[in-house]
Amino acid sequence: MKNLHLYVTRDDYSVMAGPDWPLYENFLLGDQGILTEIQQEIQEFLAQQKKQGIKFPISTATACQSKWTWSTIYLNQLSTASCHRVLPVKFELKDFDSFHNTPKKLADRQLMLNGEWPSGGCEYCQDIEAAGGWSDRLHNLDIRGLTPPELEQDPTATSVTPRIVEIFAQNTCNLSCIYCNANLSSKIEQENIKHGEFVGNGFQIPITKTPTAAAQEYFDRFIDWLGKNTQQLRRLHLLGGETFIQHDLMNAVLDILERNPNPELQFCVFSNMNVPDKYWDLYTSRIQDLQHRGHIQCFDLTASIDCWGPEQEYVRSGLNLKKFEERFEWASKQGDWLQLNANQTVTAMTVRTMPDLIEKLKQYGQNKHIGHYFQFYTGPHMFHHPKIFAWDFWKTDFERILAAMPLDTLAQQEAVLCMKGLQSLLQQQQTTDTHAVRQLHEYLDEIDRRRSTNWRSLFSYLDVV
Repeated sequence: MKNLHLYVTRDDYSVMAGPDWPLYENFLLGDQGILTEIQQEIQEFLAQQKKQGIKFPISTATACQSKWTWSTIYLNQLSTASCHRVLPVKFELKDFDSFHNTPKKLADRQLMLNGEWPSGGCEYCQDIEAAGGWSDRLHNLDIRGLTPPELEQDPTATSVTPRIVEIFAQNTCNLSCIYCNANLSSKIEQENIKHGEFVGNGFQIPITKTPTAAAQEYFDRFIDWLGKNTQQLRRLHLLGGETFIQHDLMNAVLDILERNPNPELQFCVFSNMNVPDKYWDLYTSRIQDLQHRGHIQCFDLTASIDCWGPEQEYVRSGLNLKKFEERFEWASKQGDWLQLNANQTVTAMTVRTMPDLIEKLKQYGQNKHIGHYFQFYTGPHMFHHPKIFAWDFWKTDFERILAAMPLDTLAQQEAVLCMKGLQSLLQQQQTTDTHAVRQLHEYLDEIDRRRSTNWRSLFSYLDVV
């Protein structure tokens, strides 16, 4: 097997090797022992390792697999980033096919090869690790099968082929989430146009209009690129807005997957699960058919949900939680063609009812495994972040969250590790940022004025300074 060390690490080998297996160094040279039964054991082990794919080969203190494998593209913002945690950087239409190897991404990869942290968003994982927590970077290092082919020949390569492409195509959306913005929600865009720009104490709610003509050109170039490069991908993520009502995107991508089967592709759609029945039924049926015919490996349905109850319907303004739960239950009862995940944005307004969401995940997790993923808010209005409050403010809430999280599987145990990573970062906050808390109040008061809502009726515990 070519470059055997990429498939079988010393740790992998030591876990599986029997007493009569050759030393790891000799194994890499092709020694598989003398006894026929040992050779058979090793061949079975190798087949399993190859099926799992190549392990990311770069092992510096800061290396992140996502920096080499992942590209997030914001088509309506004419920008790209190495993952959705990292700040996007504008790139020219003429350079579209090089979106995975922009000067910023190449420079960041070189810094990681040198054991240094890049700036511009990597601080998210850096801060969690500095606090002793388990970050996305650490989690992703162990995921096999995503290594760009260039690294098989040169583990210091910085110009590489993407394995994960994540697309924010348009801002068309049926919700106006409290922490979102006009770039990602057409409802917020229209709300801002109606009410005008708001300037608060150190923040603003701007009027932002999507660059329609340019965005269409970037969209067309992406569709062209995808049609030519589907086979190299291992994951394709579609995000919104709300993806299931972005018909140009859904139809174009599904048509490409119809014409270009990729049995190794995990096709992922993020959804608030509140779209009209006719679109939900249409697109999930088409995707199921693609999977059944071997055009994709599986459908990875990721539900965007942060907490539970009326608090969630306030935070995700426009959400019908009853409709969400019906769709989530349906998804949990589907066969292997559909993998189900829940993805949370953790803000000051979602922490307290996160245990209620976790109980729902456990309830429907009896039907099938549900991936549980979460991250702190990373947008421009940092007063949404729970760290504006001192740790004591959240201590009891995190005790409840961690007590509610199941530990039955390795995936669940890793989710707990990740949640403890968030906790570790918050534990460093010894004082409340009173200025940021006042900004949060001012922002929510303006949102209430626009939407005729009342945040204090649900979040009275946040009404402190």
